Amino acid sequence: MMHQEIKPERSSLFSAPSPPHLPHLPSPTVAAASTPSSSPRRFKRFGGLLPTTSYRAVLSSVCIMAVLFWVLHLLFFSLLTDLTTGNPLPTSSSPSQPGEEEKDSSSSSSVADLALQKILGDGRQIFGTFPSSFNKSAASKRRAQWMTPLPDSLPLTRLRAIPGTHDSATWNFTTETRNSIPSDPSYLPAEWFRCQKKSILESLEAGVRFFDLRYAALDAGTGGSGKGGGGGGQGTRLVFWHKMALLSEVATVEDVLFGFYSWLEGRGAGEVVMVSLQYEHPTRSHASNTPQVQRLLHSLLTTPAARRFIYPSHSLPPTLGDARGKIVLLKRFDLPDLPLDQQLAVPGLNFSPSLWPENNRGFELVYNQLDVGDADQSKGVEMGGKRNETAYIEDYFEPNDLPSGMNGSVTENVMAKWEAVEGHLRAAAAAGAAASGPGAGLGARGEDDEDDGLWITFTSGEHVFNEPNITPEVMALGPEEQRQGVPKVTGGGTVKGGVNEKLLALLKDDGPDGLKGKRLGVVVMDFWEMEGEGDLIGALLGLDG
Repeated sequence: MMHQEIKPERSSLFSAPSPPHLPHLPSPTVAAASTPSSSPRRFKRFGGLLPTTSYRAVLSSVCIMAVLFWVLHLLFFSLLTDLTTGNPLPTSSSPSQPGEEEKDSSSSSSVADLALQKILGDGRQIFGTFPSSFNKSAASKRRAQWMTPLPDSLPLTRLRAIPGTHDSATWNFTTETRNSIPSDPSYLPAEWFRCQKKSILESLEAGVRFFDLRYAALDAGTGGSGKGGGGGGQGTRLVFWHKMALLSEVATVEDVLFGFYSWLEGRGAGEVVMVSLQYEHPTRSHASNTPQVQRLLHSLLTTPAARRFIYPSHSLPPTLGDARGKIVLLKRFDLPDLPLDQQLAVPGLNFSPSLWPENNRGFELVYNQLDVGDADQSKGVEMGGKRNETAYIEDYFEPNDLPSGMNGSVTENVMAKWEAVEGHLRAAAAAGAAASGPGAGLGARGEDDEDDGLWITFTSGEHVFNEPNITPEVMALGPEEQRQGVPKVTGGGTVKGGVNEKLLALLKDDGPDGLKGKRLGVVVMDFWEMEGEGDLIGALLGLDG
């Protein structure tokens, strides 16, 4: 049965009249109706609006418009929320979430990069501030990378000299610094404790390769930033002290170690740095090297970063090439409350406080008594025979045996210290051989010669309880009144009166009694920069000519 033709009763914006010469075809929907109730009258009311020839197209258009309307609706309310809450809209230059910055050619900081920046920032009060880029001049690189061109086969003990700094962390300890640390227990003058004016990083760049650092605990309850200590300990942190002077509440041992790691990974990849890490006491009342402190230190020195950058032995590296880009650790601490395997897992030369006599003009120390040979992989420590390597050390830091007693003059104190320094340097030179350049002493002994050991001379000293007070600066540079308008040493140097002036003169003396070009070992100094009046490091390394 054929359906009747449905004619439109009124015009519509959506309708289009059918050509009069063509019969109107039945709607597919209507044609498909199979129930008796299906009737052309059911669709008659829509006939004028939806002509059967465009029914599907119109439905599709309506659906598309509905979807577009919904999308616009969502976008509008999302925009309204951002505007009312103050949240920034996502753009290519302003991320919608923290940490989602887009990387470009000038800024590509990863989470690891940002974490390192945080650590180095915390450590800058002790380590110093990293520049945006290092000085690339030939003269600067010659100092900062003086070990790099030396042959890998060169033993460390055959280097002409290794410049060092005594109490390296004190460079930033001024009266202002002390007063800014509420928890600092020291009431004594800051100049009694300050031994340097250049930061660790500045010293590295100048050629210093031995650093004397003193640590102890600082509990969160005594002040400070509340940072963890890197190993967990109820807020206890390992920070830097010089006796009872707290040098920073912020910079931790871990922060400063990462400063060394970062420098060695880049600028100092061809260098070797020796770090003497000493447990300092007394600091606070009742403070001691507790098991908790020992566990914290063990944790810091056995991390993946420490295993990468600290030379993994209890012996001195056989050659320079074995230790490039690494720290050689001198352990001036004990871990008696830890199991033996944990003690042995901490790398470094054993310079135990029990082996280091106080205020001594010269002594011998066997520093690898914990070295035990072949690796036991199950414990990660060395097992086997001992080598018993020896260090020869002068550390006469306070002249307390003056003929005039406790209250000797500045000259008497300086001369007593200088006699100990000069005697030890001459012994080191005699045990070594003449050198014509940095490290050129390699050929001074044959393969069968006995190793003459590691020589360490501390030129630093003080006698602050003397009258007049002999501070570290006075001992190194002479009395301040003698530093004004006094003729300098021939060839340059500090004003007369301090140990540094005498040391510089001896290093520049190429006569039969001079030490120019001689193998001297590690020379640990206070105020090495000498305020522009002399070049101690250059003289030690033969780089001042």
